[in-house]
Amino acid sequence: MQSPIRVMSIMAHQDDFEFNAGGLFAWLRRHYGDRVELKILATTRGASGHQTMGLEETFRIREKEAQASANVIGASYECLNLLDNSHAVGQVFLDRNTLGGLWNAIRDFRPDFIICPPVITDPRAGIHIDHYNTAWAVRYVAYQLTVPHAYPALTEKARTARFPAPLIINCDDTYARESGYDVALDISAVYAEKERMILCHDSQIFDWLPWNAGVKAPTREEYTAEFLGRHHEVNRRYGFDIETPREVFRVTFWGRVPTRQDLDTIFPGASISQEALTRLKL
Repeated sequence: MQSPIRVMSIMAHQDDFEFNAGGLFAWLRRHYGDRVELKILATTRGASGHQTMGLEETFRIREKEAQASANVIGASYECLNLLDNSHAVGQVFLDRNTLGGLWNAIRDFRPDFIICPPVITDPRAGIHIDHYNTAWAVRYVAYQLTVPHAYPALTEKARTARFPAPLIINCDDTYARESGYDVALDISAVYAEKERMILCHDSQIFDWLPWNAGVKAPTREEYTAEFLGRHHEVNRRYGFDIETPREVFRVTFWGRVPTRQDLDTIFPGASISQEALTRLKL
C-alpha cells in the first residue's frame, strides 16, 4: 500500500490556517480520503489575543477551538513546543529556541509538503510580527531539516538520520496584499467545510477581532457573509471572477526543488499559471 501523503500547515495563530489554507486541506481530505495525513501547527499560544481573559484562559479556549476545527477535516493540531519545551505566548522571535522547536516539529511529522506564510519584502507592506517571523523561521530552518544534529532532538522520530526535504509552499497573506501567484485553487466544493472550521473560533471572530477593530461583534449570519467577502476581495486582488471562492499559493525553493508531479499531488485539479510553470521550469 502506498504511504499517505503528509501535509503540514505552519502558521502563527490558531485561526490563521483556516483563513489561508483551510480550503486546500479540506480539498485534500475530500480528494485523497485516508491517503493523506494533515497536520496543523501554530507557532504561538495565541494567548495575548483577547481583551479581557487572562493568558491561560485564552490559551485553553483557543486550543479547544483549534482542535474542533481540525476535527472537521480529520487533521491533527499542535501548538509548537520550543526547544526548551515551552510555548511562545504571542510573539514569535527568530532565535535558537524557536528554530530548534520548529526543526523538531517538522522532522517529527516528516511532511512531504509544508504550507506557510510568505516572507514579505515590500517595505511598504504591513506586517504582523508573528506571521512575518513564522515565515522567516520556516525559511531559515528549511535546509537544516536535512542536518540530523542541527539541534537537540526532542523525540526519537526527530533523530532520524536521513530526512527528505519537503516542498515548501507559501499561502496568501492579507497584510502583504500581493497579486502574484503560482496556483489558484477553486475551493467551491469544500467551502462549507472551510466555513465550519472558521466558525469554530468563536473567541476570535465574535469577540477579539471585532473588539480590536473597534466594531460591533457580528451575528453568525453577518460573519459568514463577511467571510465570503474576504474571498471576493482575494479574487479582485488577483484578477479572478468574483464569485468563485479561491485560495492562492506560491511555490518556493526553500526545501526541495518542485516537480510537476509535486504540484499535481498537492493541488489536484487546480489552475497553475503559465508564469509559474515557466518560473519553476516545469
